Amino acid sequence: MGARHTRLAAALAAAWESEVVSARRMTMLAERLGDSRGRARLMVLAAFCRAHASRLLARLAALGRGPLPVPPEEITLDDDTVMELRREGAFARASAARYESTAELARQHADLSSAWVCELNRTEEQDRARELFALAEGAAQAAAEASLSSAAAAPADS
Repeated sequence: MGARHTRLAAALAAAWESEVVSARRMTMLAERLGDSRGRARLMVLAAFCRAHASRLLARLAALGRGPLPVPPEEITLDDDTVMELRREGAFARASAARYESTAELARQHADLSSAWVCELNRTEEQDRARELFALAEGAAQAAAEASLSSAAAAPADS
């Protein structure tokens, strides 16, 4: 691989690692949610991240790069699920912006296949961000309602 592709390959490799970690984080978050619809939505989003990682790995292989270091298995999440959903949503927005700049870099290197993969991943990351923020909002409302109902029930018990 020529030196001109080194920066592109590094960006693709960083995106691959980020997608692998996001898939793990969302799977862990799904296991925490009590709402079965929310769990299912998170599992679908985790599957999208794995698909993104697979596309990126294929592009890296086509560029003659690999093997890649595997991200650590241990990922710690904060106890506040709503905060973690919002954090992952913000991360998805940032990933979409990185994919946009990586797609532009790929076009500069005349690597239209990598540009296409990055643009596809970018739009899906934007969707993932919206979905995660909606899940966070729903979880926050459910927590607030549960808090209100338990507070209303507490004086009746005493």
